[in-house]
Amino acid sequence: MAENENEESGSFEELISGIETQMNAERLHKQGAYAVTAARISGTVLTEALASGVPYELSKEMAADTWNSIMGVHSLVLESAESGDAVG
Repeated sequence: MAENENEESGSFEELISGIETQMNAERLHKQGAYAVTAARISGTVLTEALASGVPYELSKEMAADTWNSIMGVHSLVLESAESGDAVG
């Protein structure tokens, strides 16, 4: 009887492990698709800003801000110890 319980336990563990692997793969796929969409939107912001005459550096910052906003990244503003200028 104990041998039968071990077989059932092993099958259950294998089933759970397979489901977990599948769910992780699906989550990773969704995250990748989300990142690709964020990249496309950020690229569009850059392209449209440049086409509208916005200087390149500002356009680049706008695109980076868009990417960070979509991806949930918060930018950090650091002050240089020597000059007191904001960096970041």
